[in-house]
Amino acid sequence: MPEPAENAGRDRARQVHRVVFVILWLNLAVAVTKAAYALAVGSLSVGTDAMHSFLDAGANVIGLIALRLAAQPPDSEHPYGHRKFEIVAATSIGVIITAGVIEFGWGAIRALIDGRPAVETPAIGFAIIGGTWVVNMFVATYEARKGKQLDSPFLLADAGHTASDVVVTGAVLLSLGAARLGIAWADAAGALFVLVIVARVAWSILSSNLSVLVDRAVIDADRVRNIALAIDGVQDVHRIRSRGTDVHAELDLHLLIDGELPLRRAHEIAHNVEDAVRLAMPEIHDVTIHMEPEDDEEEAL
Repeated sequence: MPEPAENAGRDRARQVHRVVFVILWLNLAVAVTKAAYALAVGSLSVGTDAMHSFLDAGANVIGLIALRLAAQPPDSEHPYGHRKFEIVAATSIGVIITAGVIEFGWGAIRALIDGRPAVETPAIGFAIIGGTWVVNMFVATYEARKGKQLDSPFLLADAGHTASDVVVTGAVLLSLGAARLGIAWADAAGALFVLVIVARVAWSILSSNLSVLVDRAVIDADRVRNIALAIDGVQDVHRIRSRGTDVHAELDLHLLIDGELPLRRAHEIAHNVEDAVRLAMPEIHDVTIHMEPEDDEEEAL
C-alpha cells in the first residue's frame, strides 16, 4: 500500500496540476485578446504585452509536463524523487521570458529611433485592455495563494511572472492614453517599460531556482549544530550540509560520539538528533547522519 507521505505528495501534485490547467486557459484568453487588438491597431506596447501573456501560457504548458514528471515517486534511478523537475520548469520560465525580452526590446528601441507615429486608441481599446488587466489581477492573486498553500516553487515562480502582468498592463493603458494625446514616442516607451518589468521578473525567477539546482545551502548550519549538541551523548558536530528548497530540504551531518559506546546506543543517539532536528525544522524531509568516534583524528581533519 502507498505510504501516507506518498499519497499526500500525489494529492498535492493533482491540486497543483489543476491550478496550472485553469490558469493556462485564462492566460491564453488574455493573450489572444491582446494580440488580436495589437494586430488590429498596430500598437507596439499592446503587442509586447500580448507576448508577455503568451509566454505565461507557454510556461504553463511546460509546467504541466514538468509537474507530471515531478509527481512520480522515487525509483532506482531517482532515489531522491523527481521534485527537481518542478525547479527545472520554473527555471525554464525565466529563460523563456529572457528570450522574449531580448527580441521585443530590440523592436521597441528601433521604433523609438525611427520615430514611429503614435497609435490612435478608441474607447473600446481601453475597455479591452482594462478587461485583461482585471483577469491578470485575479490570476496573480489566485496562483500566489495556491502556491503558498501547496508549497509549490513552480506556482510561486509563475505567480510572480503573472503579477508583473498587472503592472505591465497598467503601464500599457497609460502609454495608450499618452499616445491618444499625441505623444508619438509613448507607445514604444511603454513597450520598453513593460520589458524592464519583465526582465526583473526573469532575473528573480532564474536566481531563486538556479540556486536550488546548484545545491545552495538552505538550512542554517549553526542552528543544526546547536540542536545536535543539546542531545545527550553528542560530543561534537561537523560537516553540516543541506540542499533542496525552503520547503523540502535534505540535510546530512557528521556526529562525533564516544567510540566505546555500543552500536545500539550510538544508533539511539543518531535517532534522537534526527527527531530533534525534524521537530525544530519541519521543512527538512530527509536526514543522513554519519557517526564517528570522537578520537578519530583522520575524520577530524
